[in-house]
Amino acid sequence: MVESLERSLDIATDDKDVTVMRDGIASPEDNGDKPVMSAMLARLDRYPFLVLGLLLIGAFSTSCVAPLTGLYVVEGLGEPPWKTSLVAIVQVCVTLLTNRAYGRAIDRGVPVRFLVMPSIICFAIGMVMLGTFQVYWVYLAIVSVLLGIGAGVLSVMYSFGRLFAEQTGRNIAKFNGLLRIQTSLGWMVGPAVSLTVFGAYGFTVTYYAIAAIAVIWFAICLLVVPASFKTHHPGSRDPNVKIPFNPGLLIACIPVFFIGAANVVFISAMPLYFSTELELSPSAAGFEFTVKCLVEVVVIYFCASLIRKVGERRGMQIAAVLGVVFFAAIYNATSLADVLVLAALDGLYYGIFAGISMTFVQNFAPEQPGVATSYYMSSLFVGGLIGNLMTGLVASAFDFQTTTLFACGFAAIGCLVLSVMRDASHSEKAKTAS
Repeated sequence: MVESLERSLDIATDDKDVTVMRDGIASPEDNGDKPVMSAMLARLDRYPFLVLGLLLIGAFSTSCVAPLTGLYVVEGLGEPPWKTSLVAIVQVCVTLLTNRAYGRAIDRGVPVRFLVMPSIICFAIGMVMLGTFQVYWVYLAIVSVLLGIGAGVLSVMYSFGRLFAEQTGRNIAKFNGLLRIQTSLGWMVGPAVSLTVFGAYGFTVTYYAIAAIAVIWFAICLLVVPASFKTHHPGSRDPNVKIPFNPGLLIACIPVFFIGAANVVFISAMPLYFSTELELSPSAAGFEFTVKCLVEVVVIYFCASLIRKVGERRGMQIAAVLGVVFFAAIYNATSLADVLVLAALDGLYYGIFAGISMTFVQNFAPEQPGVATSYYMSSLFVGGLIGNLMTGLVASAFDFQTTTLFACGFAAIGCLVLSVMRDASHSEKAKTAS
């Protein structure tokens, strides 16, 4: 009976609102505060891989740009390396402002598609401009702003996934983990593909190719994201009403910042640390990253089970402790065998962190998933920026091996904060689970 009713939803052609529960269908008036689901959302409920696929192609598209930035500024434009930092600073600042604006817009009831589409358009225009106008000031003043707005789409897609999980009655922690896996898979493939295309055809063709992928991403967005999809939480806020300060949410972002920064410090220093100081082949960094990503994806998948057993905060503590152990151990590595064995530990700690951290932060503001997710993403972006700057400073003052000790210190601070802070309140978790 339930299956026949669900099939009837799939062939519906109008946008009549119905409430769909995981165990059947009921009318809105019979379900109190349960969210109302449109026919289009009901189709996504039956085919959730479409939501995951949207994030996957987005992660793939954006990750293709990452390894080209330094090469483009230094080799393509002939500028000194420090100018790469200026581009990064402008882009991160714009992304932080975009995340803030998008998070509030989502929680005030702005449809998700209205936010995703402009960001993809900005990203595609930025790629076309990089391929067409190979001038540094164009990159710094225009393209970095466009890419900063484009980077804000990741926060919106995570919020979309969270709201989708809530509105279709899915396990939020597990679905967040699946979302995070798509990001990891995209980053496993994207940089390698873009560098391969660049090696064969140069910057112009590579950036145009990424723009073409962005067009496909835009088309998939039109097909997947319902035009009217927005938050179902009560009281989408009046734009004139100030959102109350949430100290718990801010504190929850502190360990995310430190653990995320520790990861970026190590990744930034790893290639030169392995090649110049451990005297390993240049491929060692690639092997380490491959092993890490493979382990990371598997670990993220099982994080929902870990959350059920120990909770989000203790799970984050486990990740931080494992991170401290990894950074201390990689500091003493001497061979490729050491690196590859420790790469599994790298994937283990970061997989737990990646699989839990978003749910951990969101639980401190369950009725404001847009703002909570924007805080989470902003913490990672700022951590990444600080991590990159710290790598350069420490390596200049000491060496690349010493950067691993600073990464170890960052992870230890994150663990300390997690030890003294409180869990999200039971009422907040109850709202999250509902």
